[in-house]
Amino acid sequence: MTTPIQLTYLADDHLIVAEGIASLLRSTGMYGEVRIFADGKSLWNACKAQMPQWVYLDYEMPGWSGLDTLQQLKKAYPHLPVLMLSMNAEKSIIEACIQHGANGYLSKDSAPDELTEAPQEVQRGEIYYSRAVLKAMAGIKTNRITTKTIEVELSARETEILKLICDGLSPKEIADKLFLSKRTVETHKGNIMQKFDVGSVGKLISIALQNNLLK
Repeated sequence: MTTPIQLTYLADDHLIVAEGIASLLRSTGMYGEVRIFADGKSLWNACKAQMPQWVYLDYEMPGWSGLDTLQQLKKAYPHLPVLMLSMNAEKSIIEACIQHGANGYLSKDSAPDELTEAPQEVQRGEIYYSRAVLKAMAGIKTNRITTKTIEVELSARETEILKLICDGLSPKEIADKLFLSKRTVETHKGNIMQKFDVGSVGKLISIALQNNLLK
């Protein structure tokens, strides 16, 4: 069980967006106090006064960009978990962030379960990607991304459900699409995750993409 995060810093120059993300973080029950900053430099200065346990950075900000701030934070506090937030899923941008020490890269429209999965994955030493960016990062080669070659036998139904999971559908949406009960979909999902030996949907999708299992 991941320890609740007492203090989180969030930098985003769009206040309405930042407030929405902060509200979503708090609603998960995983995050306690969330402090919002309008730019990376303000967050950096706040870190020098009081260290957070977790940091989210908007990639595109005036002044110190998210990447600039990431570099400063990782140079001074290499063990501080820092995740990038963006609607931009370009491979080159994702790769640059990971190369400079980001612990993950999430879309700004991430679902609540992804915001609770992220700390769990990072604490296990993994790099976390939200489902919206996983397809974009498939095939990126950096020294911080490890691939896992596996051989997994899936039934036709499990393969069908895995593809829909990778498309970002929730169990309820999959159930509606395939005319199944939500419980049946959850059972298949659990069996698939057990076969892949993963503890999160994000890791499942990452392995499926990296091993070209969705052809």
